[in-house]
Amino acid sequence: MKKLIAVLCAAVLMTSLLAACTGSSSSTADTTSSSSEAATTETDSAAQESGETAEADTAKLDSIVSTIEAVNAVPNARALDDFSLENEIGLTMDNILGFKGDVTNDQADCALVLAVQAKSGCADAVKAELEAYKESASSNLYAEFADKVAKAQDARIVVNGDFVVIVIAAINGPDYADIDAAIDSALA
Repeated sequence: MKKLIAVLCAAVLMTSLLAACTGSSSSTADTTSSSSEAATTETDSAAQESGETAEADTAKLDSIVSTIEAVNAVPNARALDDFSLENEIGLTMDNILGFKGDVTNDQADCALVLAVQAKSGCADAVKAELEAYKESASSNLYAEFADKVAKAQDARIVVNGDFVVIVIAAINGPDYADIDAAIDSALA
């Protein structure tokens, strides 16, 4: 219940970031429009006008995740989907062009590897939402989860252009120095 409340609070706080993100990424934005569909269309149009493609780079997303998971294996992995990103992690799907990732389906672990390709100009909004998720994941006060809380507190969130990566080390996984090197290699 605490996690649900924390995620809902984070979602409310991030709504303002979404508005700022979609308004700044469009060269012809209608400032009176509040429809997320209109904002998405404007963002896509601006990307097409500037020569950017509005398609996710799935090969790069796959490469990022496989490079990091080679170091930080996710035990009993469950692939993340739209529902997971929106309702478990608290991301705004209108900010996302594509993603790939796995989370542990093991209650005794906390491993997570997620690579997101944000829409042009939305990487900071995605990072802020991931920071809120990290905070909610690491605010568990139960002593029996102290090792999971410590791993979540040290989670890495890295932005490189439009790509945003979050990694939480597995309980029996490597230390974060190895994960940092894998993230750097994956985003190079």
